[in-house]
Parts: sequence; structure tokens; C-alpha cells
Amino acid sequence: MIKSSIGKLKIDFNPKELALKSGCELLDFTASDALLLKDIPFYHKDPFDRMIIAQAVSNNYYIMSNDLKFNHYDCRVI
Repeated sequence: MIKSSIGKLKIDFNPKELALKSGCELLDFTASDALLLKDIPFYHKDPFDRMIIAQAVSNNYYIMSNDLKFNHYDCRVI
């Protein structure tokens, strides 16, 4: 939504509504997830990608990405 607000991405639908209609589970970013941010190395500088990595590590989730920087972390990448 940040990209949309600065004009870099056009989103003319409600992504939350679409995700729920598609059967996706919405995940909250928790305090436990956030605490990991201080301990994970800075291979990746993007704060939002770091949040995804921390959440995946904290909850033992898989990450689906072609970003090779994710492979430097102790997370499962598809």
C-alpha cells in the first residue's frame, strides 16, 4: 500500500478482501516477530523484507520469493 500511495503501483481493489475471498490466511506481525529484527544480520536492507524474514523465522513459515538475499537467512525459501 505504500507503493500505491506514492504512485509506484496501481491498486484499484481491496487486497485484504481479495485475499480473504481467495482463501488466504491473513497474518499479524507480532511483537515476538519484531523482537527478532534486532538479531537478524543485515544481508537485506529493505525493512519490509526484513519483517517478512523475521516473521517467517519466528513462526517457522516458508517464504515464496526469487530474492536471493533471503537465502542468507535461517528461513525456508520456496
